[in-house]
Amino acid sequence: MDYKEKIKKVVGSFVKNHNFVYKKAKDSRIKNRKQHDLNKKTKQLKKSLSKDRFNQYLDSLYKEDPDSTYKASDSTYKEKN
Repeated sequence: MDYKEKIKKVVGSFVKNHNFVYKKAKDSRIKNRKQHDLNKKTKQLKKSLSKDRFNQYLDSLYKEDPDSTYKASDSTYKEKN
């Protein structure tokens, strides 16, 4: 390995390990990957979907989780009959 490449690799590693935002995201992903991915997907969908569609997504998401304390009736979204 060339000396410049070695320095570049060490500096890059140092920056990644001492960047607070990067380290926090990395640690949360390692600790609980499923929840991290779900949060990331939810943030992305919040930006891309309309408010009604996003609330419908949240309702369907929490209806799937029997351990959740979330109640669909508490939501501001009401299904159209």
